[in-house]
Amino acid sequence: MCMQLNGIRPYQGWNWSGDMIVHDTTIPASRKVPGTQIKGYYIDIREFVSIGGNSVIRKTLHEISDKWTIQDKLLFFKRSTGGFDFRADKIFNWFSSLDYIKSKRRFDQWLFPEETLAQNGGDCEDLSFLLASLLIESGISHTCVRVALGRIVDHTLERSKPHDHAWVMYQNESGAWQILDPLAQVKQNKKFSPDKKSPDEPKKASYNPDYAIQDIEYIPCFVFNPEHLWRVRSTEAIAGETLQDYLNSRNFWTTFDPSFAASVHSFIFERALIGMPINDLNKVKAASLRVDINVLAYDPRDHFDFAYVQESWDRINRRLQSGDLDDFGLAVHAIGDFYAHTLYAYFAPKTTSNRISPYDPANPIPSAQLAYDFTGLPMPGASLDAKKAAKLWQGQLISGQWWRWYTTYPSDLKKPNELQKHRNLPDHDCLAVDTPTPSQKDHFFVKNGTYQKQFKLRQQAAIEHVAQVYQMWRKKH
Repeated sequence: MCMQLNGIRPYQGWNWSGDMIVHDTTIPASRKVPGTQIKGYYIDIREFVSIGGNSVIRKTLHEISDKWTIQDKLLFFKRSTGGFDFRADKIFNWFSSLDYIKSKRRFDQWLFPEETLAQNGGDCEDLSFLLASLLIESGISHTCVRVALGRIVDHTLERSKPHDHAWVMYQNESGAWQILDPLAQVKQNKKFSPDKKSPDEPKKASYNPDYAIQDIEYIPCFVFNPEHLWRVRSTEAIAGETLQDYLNSRNFWTTFDPSFAASVHSFIFERALIGMPINDLNKVKAASLRVDINVLAYDPRDHFDFAYVQESWDRINRRLQSGDLDDFGLAVHAIGDFYAHTLYAYFAPKTTSNRISPYDPANPIPSAQLAYDFTGLPMPGASLDAKKAAKLWQGQLISGQWWRWYTTYPSDLKKPNELQKHRNLPDHDCLAVDTPTPSQKDHFFVKNGTYQKQFKLRQQAAIEHVAQVYQMWRKKH
């Protein structure tokens, strides 16, 4: 639906709550019973997420907060709007003080959270267990936390091999599930380029138009918290395996570089909003995510859909004038969607460095150049054929229609003549360039062989535009 703001494929289609409870949660342990040679006995996988009231985990939370300001401490321990998301952000950021410790251990040798703390790090499973334990002990309900066991796939590679992985899912206060991958924060060993920044220091970004585009997909198989273990339905072959068979087949990073996470989780915002305090940056991200997934409050003017181009710019300008961080987050999200959803990048002249300049309302594309051919593109709900519909929109900058049965649509845009006009557009999924790789073959830019080029041009222009807007916004507010 919206521009992919980082290297992660949209993941809201998965049921992160879990689809089916798995009643057999036991796995064999390799640890010997003290004083004996006995091993191979069974333990419960849920034990790896610490019990409630664990004094070691609680002490760690207080140590994490020791160097904070009084205001941050009050917000962290207070139950108020935004407090839970604040806790999750603070705890997640603290993981930059831990180490990724590559291990050849099997699943029956995972570390408990206290052991991960004792050695100041661990592998992806160890770190995920610790993160989930800290989130829950901080007061976030266990119903909003899952440890996910699954795989990641890099779709930018022609022959991508899935790699087993573990991460944490957090359901934020807006109801959206967020991926919290500890490997995006922790220090890598020297082989994998360490990051020695302090936990609360924002990672400094610099704009590079030639950075590699990433397209990583997180695929869950099982999720669990202290209460239950769930299977997550998918078309993957491993989806039908038992927990024991799945764990036995995991390859544990034998060929994969775990430092992938630091770059793949880097948002466009982090490349563009250089110097923004990390708490403010997290609030901007949250606002952006909220408008992306809340389809029951969908408005095409938040996303430049249905060819509501000027109306969307008007809304952006109002939000930028308010000085509110949430409004700023909604505004810059929409700017990203302008480049992803409209055909501006298709018509915009290229610079000498083969880039496109950010949109300038004082210098619009001449209307005579805005000519269309909708032949062969699906137009659901259209009252005109492709030729007449294209003629209707000649001379105007357009985007596709995102008409979906599961969304709402603003009543003020439902007037018969108004709605019907904007239904005479190709479907969003055949015009928009939201992700690094296309989702369907009948896409306009797939047919003309320029999809990947268009994505890179649009993402580069969005970063530049958001950076310009932020510099002006911070001077005023």
